[in-house]
Amino acid sequence: VDKMLADWTPSEDLKEPLYGNGAFIYFLGALPDPLLARIKSCKPLLKRVKGLGEINIDFLAKESSAFHLDMDSSFSVLFKRGGRPSRAEFAICDKLVTLCATLNEYPHVRYDAASPLSTSLAKIFHNKMNEFVGKNQNWWHHGDASHTDRGRATLLLLDRTADCLSPLMHEFTYQAMVNDLLKVTDDKISYEAETVGTAAEEDGKATMTKDALLNENDEVWVELRGDHIADVIQKLSGRIRDIVNSNTAQVLKSKGGSAKALSLSQMANAMKALPEYREVMSKLSQHMHISHECMDLFNKASLLDLSELEQTLATGKDENGRTPKVSELVNLVEEELKTSEDALTRLRLLGIFIVSQKGIRNRDKDRLLTAARLNPKAARTLQNLQKMGCPLIQKTESSRLNSIFGQRAGGSGRHDVESEYSTSRYVPLLKIIMQEMNDGVLSMDQYPSVVPMPMEGSSSGTAMSARNRQSVTGSARRDNSMRASKWARESAKPTKRNAFSGSRQIVF
Repeated sequence: VDKMLADWTPSEDLKEPLYGNGAFIYFLGALPDPLLARIKSCKPLLKRVKGLGEINIDFLAKESSAFHLDMDSSFSVLFKRGGRPSRAEFAICDKLVTLCATLNEYPHVRYDAASPLSTSLAKIFHNKMNEFVGKNQNWWHHGDASHTDRGRATLLLLDRTADCLSPLMHEFTYQAMVNDLLKVTDDKISYEAETVGTAAEEDGKATMTKDALLNENDEVWVELRGDHIADVIQKLSGRIRDIVNSNTAQVLKSKGGSAKALSLSQMANAMKALPEYREVMSKLSQHMHISHECMDLFNKASLLDLSELEQTLATGKDENGRTPKVSELVNLVEEELKTSEDALTRLRLLGIFIVSQKGIRNRDKDRLLTAARLNPKAARTLQNLQKMGCPLIQKTESSRLNSIFGQRAGGSGRHDVESEYSTSRYVPLLKIIMQEMNDGVLSMDQYPSVVPMPMEGSSSGTAMSARNRQSVTGSARRDNSMRASKWARESAKPTKRNAFSGSRQIVF
């Protein structure tokens, strides 16, 4: 607002307004009254204003069901708060109000009672949302008297202390691996690809750097980003193979291309031979290059063995369901810390150990910290886990029974015995909370509402009831060859995908 007023206020350097005779001014969120008064006081601007409004989109919708507030720098501020709410908390709630206004939702507000930050945000948001509703009499929301297609939404407010472990873990879904292992800037990624050229170029091979945007406009990305990387490569190979095996692919076959195992070079040849499929082949080939680059880095960093240790720490059970002793895990973690050359990997592993085991035993502290070889910045990062409610040193020593039989490992997440992949058996606490919320069984003692919520079946909505759910048969059993691979467990069950209807569940 200051800069806008400066453009319209005459000065020694600016004799006339910088722009023309008409100004249309729109704000992403609510315009505070003091700022509105300042705009009114600028006569050169006021007489040229043709339109002024609040459009309530002060958030970024990165995916169809995911948003963020573009406030990355607020994290440290929020967890250094004193007894009073910080300015960042008020800014967050202002932005959440615009989200709910856009979605036409007047949500019931729930929060983590154990978190002072979540409690504060819930109260601030509740007041700001009520203020918005009071000022906008023509605004409607789901669950009001005129819109009974579904009940009022529920907004659950959490902070990072609810699940400190998941961001430290290596996750092997496609989207997670791309963002963890590759350099992605504003959804843009660069990769090395073989040039396609023309069909006349028989054996000439060259590579070039290409850019790709991984966002909602990429249908292949949207479809596959939540799948395990092994499934992604299998699906991409299958689709490319289907094209190569089509009736128009005989020219490729005549050149010796294999329909069973396609290399990246053969994909380039397929694109030359099948110009009518070039667009779709280009998109599939792009993701095949990216997924293979992820796998190359995965193998180079020996993440398979590391992830097995991470999963055991996080769940408290090994691949076979056995609960190991803490002393065994300490030995394994120490060995991994000594052999790892990557400083960030060492920091993450030690962080996983501390969070999952609720601290390091005093007797193990020196050997693990020595093996980790942390620089001063990494050491401060580790110390900051205490601000998240994660003690670095265990508060109590083991009991007499533990000293006799050996203390058993703890775990911060649920162990998914039905997981098809041994490296993905950890179930994040956040997922458990969201599932219980969706099923209507989330504890009202641990996650209360700011004001009493309506009982199931009331006219004001069904926020406490579980959302209607219809089981939809998902993908069939994986190929037997995949189960026998390095990723798969010995047994796996078919997965189901749930289709939901009913009132919205919003988690921030």
